[in-house]
Amino acid sequence: MNRGDRLLIVLTLILTMVGLVMVYSSGSFYAFVKHDGDANYFLKQQLFRTALGMAVLFGMTKVSLKTIERLTPWLLGGACLLLVLVVGLGHMSNGATRWLRVGFMSLQPTDLARLAAVLFLAWWLKRRPVAEHGFVKGLLPPLAFIGAVAGLILLQPNLSSAGLLLITGFVVLFLSGSPLRYLLAPVGAGAGAVFVALLTHPYMMRRVQTFASFMTSGSLEARGHGYQLDQSLIAIGSGGLLGRGLGGGMQKLMFLPEAHTDFIFSIIAEELGFIGSTFLLVVIALFLWRGMRVAARCTETFSALVAGGITVQIGLYAAANLAVATGLAPTTGLPLPFVSYGGSALLVNLAAAGILYRISAMNDQSEALTRQRWSREA
Repeated sequence: MNRGDRLLIVLTLILTMVGLVMVYSSGSFYAFVKHDGDANYFLKQQLFRTALGMAVLFGMTKVSLKTIERLTPWLLGGACLLLVLVVGLGHMSNGATRWLRVGFMSLQPTDLARLAAVLFLAWWLKRRPVAEHGFVKGLLPPLAFIGAVAGLILLQPNLSSAGLLLITGFVVLFLSGSPLRYLLAPVGAGAGAVFVALLTHPYMMRRVQTFASFMTSGSLEARGHGYQLDQSLIAIGSGGLLGRGLGGGMQKLMFLPEAHTDFIFSIIAEELGFIGSTFLLVVIALFLWRGMRVAARCTETFSALVAGGITVQIGLYAAANLAVATGLAPTTGLPLPFVSYGGSALLVNLAAAGILYRISAMNDQSEALTRQRWSREA
């Protein structure tokens, strides 16, 4: 713990603690109504998950990268098996089957699969660089694996997570040095898959149409498909500079659906205002900067691609969530990393942060040994 980038851990803890406070603030009234007067229901759930997540975070800082690399194919295989199970045996909510019941907890295999996919891409590309093995032997096999994982996620259906996984894979391939001309094929295939998904899932198409109407004409079906966005914008706009005060938000009183999950940023903006929401954005930006800094300092392929892939993935989820809350993207249902209420997403993100720290510690050790060698030679 003394050699790594401790700011990564500090930023992760800040985001997690902000999330814990805001989950209680944004979800207490909803919990009171839906859970027999227990206003602390979501807080107790999130406290347990946070405690478990902290153990996962600090546990991952101690795990050797060689161990993670050795287990990567098995991890991806297990994640794919869970994705298959969730399609057939999963729990349905809001028209989607994304959760597996595990005792008193629900597991969302998509979260494990997105981390496993990044690890697998790094594992594969270390052994078979695209620049050396060409398009057919170097690029097509990892694309087939990632496409299969994205396809299983799409069956739930979960277009947004499948799309972000494909984008993450594209970035990891780019970071590995794959020629840009090779990457045109997966971009075209991904665009085609999104188009087909929109045609075969009418509710997805309606969300896109609502967003397009809002962006082009400013009109919003406030009592129809645009209701969530309308309430979100009301919350953000009413926050002003300093906000209504922690706990003083109005939109969480059954006006804004999913206030403690997908639209938690709207409640943060309403209660903490421009200053509070800007602070949150700065912390997220600092986390992403430190993550890419870790990736840039790596001298080993697997570590560099894992660090870059994890950072990009967390950044994409944050950007998608914030874009939805502010009307810059269609409603998707993606959580804000470390902040939104949830179990699987929080645990996986904290595990990813622990891996990032572990990689940063290895970088610092390598740099220290290099400086020591050069000083001896001088």
